[in-house]
Amino acid sequence: MIDDDLSVCGEELVIDYQLQLRTELSTQLQTELSEEADSLVREALREWLSPVFTDKAKDIDLHFFNKETDKLRRRIQDVIYASQTSYTLKLPKENYMHLALANIADNNQMSLAERDRSETMSLTLPKSSPLKSLNTGVFTARLDMTVDDDSKHFEVFLYMINTAVALVIDTTACDSLVSMEGTLNDVSCGFLLRDSIFSYATPCAFQLVNVPIRKAAGAPDAQRRVKAEEESATTACLATVGMPSRDDAPWTVTVKAKLLGNRYTTSTLTLEDPLQAGTLRIIRLRMNADGSLTDDDSSEVGITIKLDWNDGGEHEIDL
Repeated sequence: MIDDDLSVCGEELVIDYQLQLRTELSTQLQTELSEEADSLVREALREWLSPVFTDKAKDIDLHFFNKETDKLRRRIQDVIYASQTSYTLKLPKENYMHLALANIADNNQMSLAERDRSETMSLTLPKSSPLKSLNTGVFTARLDMTVDDDSKHFEVFLYMINTAVALVIDTTACDSLVSMEGTLNDVSCGFLLRDSIFSYATPCAFQLVNVPIRKAAGAPDAQRRVKAEEESATTACLATVGMPSRDDAPWTVTVKAKLLGNRYTTSTLTLEDPLQAGTLRIIRLRMNADGSLTDDDSSEVGITIKLDWNDGGEHEIDL
């Protein structure tokens, strides 16, 4: 008789994966930008953010680590173009730490580091600052797995780790506005997959993007369309896709307005309510004549103003 250990041959398992989207983009935009005058801004944000707030994954990257040795036992990389998928595979009878992520291959700045061990595996961002707005919604999951004779089926739910901020600014009162730029500040610089925690060792800043607001084409009600276009002509939208803030510390947004006559006004918004993963924060603001920003709900946002109004160049001409 031969006592043959067949556990190394592995058990055949079925593992189902599904992306879970915390924010339903169209619903939130319709709720927070519900006025007819907001329609063009609403559509502009929907178009700009749709590639991020989607439950469709282009790529998926799966790691199976032995829980005792923390050695990588198996890795699966696949292109799926779907919100859910399933794999049937064989794994030896062991305890595993399973780490999964989606939509990382085409992300313009976030990368997977230290992937040979679950303890150190992390998503990292470049050291330079401010960073460009992220272009994909990155989803992750972790799962303790025990593979034995009774384990045949596992379910894995992946959740988005990045976030977005949009400033909708009424510029009607500022006739001298030339341009605006800004940054989202004091947010996470990385994510540890096994512990499912964000890193703030060197807090990041992300550039705000001017979201183009286009005229409505072919609207059935011409009068309503004209009104919306008139309102949008004095509305600006700055947005970025970045990372969450700390739960126990405020985060800030800085907006620098350039005015006629070589004048600059910098407004710093301070928010106490944490910026959470998988969410979109919409902040409505008004710009004053001097380029400073005012929040309609002063209880939500604290704003400090810095004026940098330099005199223009002077020229003496001999006649």
